[in-house]
Amino acid sequence: MRNLLPLISSHPGGRSALTCRYRCGDACFHETPNTSDNAYVGDAIAAAASRRSLLRAGAVMTVAAATGAVAVERAPQASAASGD
Repeated sequence: MRNLLPLISSHPGGRSALTCRYRCGDACFHETPNTSDNAYVGDAIAAAASRRSLLRAGAVMTVAAATGAVAVERAPQASAASGD
């Protein structure tokens, strides 16, 4: 069995292997350099908010928005009824 030329093979990300090699130096296959003592933003967000807490917050915001919309809709009706 013959080995295919690198021009013909595809890269796991869908790009050509040579495109990744010459444009970015295969950056996706190396560790990301973090020379500071700070955490990555993605790690900090993941530690602060789990998927379940984000879904819960979304549900609370939806209920609050719906309640506010109903209150705003009924407010002109109540002032018109009391003004008569």
